[in-house]
Amino acid sequence: MDSILAEATFGDQDAGSGPVHASPNIGPMTATIHNISTRNLHDISTTLPDERQFLRSWRRQLQDCMNQQNARIVRFLLSDPSGAITAEEEMTRRCQEVLGKYSKSTWSFTSSTRDLSLSTTANSAMEEIEREIGIAPSVLHDIMRRVVRLYVNTATQLCTAESQLEDKLKRLEVIIGRINDLMFLEPTVQLGELQTPVRTYLDSVLEKISIKDNYCEVVEQYKKFAALKGLVSLGNFQQGHIPTCSICMTREISKAAVPCGHTFCEDCYRKQVATCYICRTQIRDHVRLFFA
Repeated sequence: MDSILAEATFGDQDAGSGPVHASPNIGPMTATIHNISTRNLHDISTTLPDERQFLRSWRRQLQDCMNQQNARIVRFLLSDPSGAITAEEEMTRRCQEVLGKYSKSTWSFTSSTRDLSLSTTANSAMEEIEREIGIAPSVLHDIMRRVVRLYVNTATQLCTAESQLEDKLKRLEVIIGRINDLMFLEPTVQLGELQTPVRTYLDSVLEKISIKDNYCEVVEQYKKFAALKGLVSLGNFQQGHIPTCSICMTREISKAAVPCGHTFCEDCYRKQVATCYICRTQIRDHVRLFFA
């Protein structure tokens, strides 16, 4: 039977209607039995159910179901400004194209998204924020910008006021040192006569370099600086690897004051004379900061 299945084909080669290729060694009887048996076996096979056909049909139905479900998932993303997509088959086809295109690993953000309907306006979000905080975000943005500018200017003015105060203190220290030198001069009658003019001179000098206004200026500028720092800190959520200076808000920190530990950029640290801008602690030294 195996030889029959291997050799048998339909028809008569001479008649041009069968698949048998007659061999000179095969007679008419053998060819006839081969062809008849092949047809008989074929008919038997066709009478039995083909499970493969069921699987193919079932898989196709399942795939169609999945395609429809996938289309429903991404349907809202399709760009259809005219509303022309009405046929379900066309909608499914478009959705399948979207799934095929955007699931590729080669897709990048530079690719066109004209086939999608993507919302990019934040108008509704801005309106909701305005209702919740009671002020338009654009107005708040302008206010915060003015606050930051005022904060930076105040830090500069505080630095200037401290420098002027320190300069007068140095001048006073020089004068006090020289007066101490006079106190140890050889006492004579003539030295006693210098008492009144020296006192008059000292009064004029001390009046000229009075530190009261400078000290009050430092205090007032620091009050303003401290109040603004609290406002600026509310919006200063830094995301960078290296934080920026809390004074100038632009340059990266590189120094830490000792002993308080507050950090500053190189320029802002140099502007500080003797006390920390943040906590007013006396600065004894500094530590260089490095970020890996």
